[in-house]
Amino acid sequence: MKHFEIYRKLILITGTATAVVSVGVFFFMEDILFRTLFISFVFVFLCGLLFLLDFLHNRYNDNLLEEITLLIEALVEQQERTVFSEAEDTLTARLQHQLLKLRNILKAQNQMLTQEKEQIKTLISDISHQIKTPVAAANTFAQLLGDTGLSDEERSEYIATLQMSLEKLTFLTNSLIKMSRLESGIIRLKPEQSSLNDIVMQAVKTVYAKARDKNITITFDCGQTFEALLDFNWTAEAVTNVLDNAVKYTPSGGVVDLKITEYPSYLRLDVSDNGIGIPEEEQAKIFGRFYRGKQSAGVDGVGIGLYLTRDIVNKQNGYIKVASDEKGTTFSLFLKKFREQ
Repeated sequence: MKHFEIYRKLILITGTATAVVSVGVFFFMEDILFRTLFISFVFVFLCGLLFLLDFLHNRYNDNLLEEITLLIEALVEQQERTVFSEAEDTLTARLQHQLLKLRNILKAQNQMLTQEKEQIKTLISDISHQIKTPVAAANTFAQLLGDTGLSDEERSEYIATLQMSLEKLTFLTNSLIKMSRLESGIIRLKPEQSSLNDIVMQAVKTVYAKARDKNITITFDCGQTFEALLDFNWTAEAVTNVLDNAVKYTPSGGVVDLKITEYPSYLRLDVSDNGIGIPEEEQAKIFGRFYRGKQSAGVDGVGIGLYLTRDIVNKQNGYIKVASDEKGTTFSLFLKKFREQ
C-alpha cells in the first residue's frame, strides 16, 4: 500500500479530534441517556478506527513482505529489479540498495568461478598434452628393452632415450609443482633487501654448463652493487628462466649480455642475446602458459619458464618487457628498488 502513511495519519487525526470533541460535548450534555448513547457511539467509532488502522497495517506489512520477496527472488535469479524508490531515504530503499550490491557481488563471484573452471579445464588439457609424449616414449622404450635379442648398441640407445624422456617428465613435473604452488598461494613471496648482483650471478652459475657446451659467452660487467626489494630465491628462479631461454635460442658461439640500469623507483635488468629472435606476432603470447613459438621446434622446453617469470615479477610489484628482431632478443625485468626507511 503506497499511501499507508497518509491513511494512518488521517485515522490518528480523526480519532484524536473525535476524542477531543466528545469530551467537550459530554460535559454539555445533561441527559444521562444521551450521554450514555453518545459515549457508546464514540467508543464504537474509535474501535472501528482502530480496527481499520490494524487492517491497513496488516495489508501494508503483507505488501511490504511481498515486494521484498520479489526483490529476493530477482536476486536469486540474478535479475536486476527495483521495487522501492531509490530517491527516498527509507529503510526499504536502503535494504534494496544492499541487496542489489549483494547481487552484483554474487554475479562477479559466479563469473570468477566460471572463469576458474575454464582455466582448470584448460590447465588439465595442457598438462595431459605435455605429459602424454614423454610417458608414451618412456613406456615404448621400456618395453623394447625387454627384448632379449637387442644388441649392446641398441640397448644403450634405448636406455639413453628412456633417460631423456624421464628427465623431460621430471622437469615438467617440477615446473608444474612450482607453478601450482605459486598460483594457489601455498608459497608467498617475501620481498626483502637483496643484492640483484648476487641473484644474477646465481642464475649465471645455473646455466653456465649449458652455455659452455654451446660455446656461448655470458657477459655481466657491473662494478656497482644494486639493492632491490625481492624474494631472493624466487627472483633467481625468474632470472634463470630468462637466461636459460637466451642460451637455448642463441646459436653456438653467440653472446648473452646482462646489464643493470638504475631508475628512481626500479632496477632494470636486461638479458640480451643475438639468437633467432621472436616474431612480432608472437611477442604478446610468449608469457602464456605452455605457449611455444614456431621457432621453438626441436628445442627442449615445455613453455612454462616465461609464464613463471612474469608471475614472480608481477607478484613483487615489478613487470617484464620484451623487444626482439632478427638480430636478437632483449628481456627487460623491472624490479622494485630497495629504499632505506
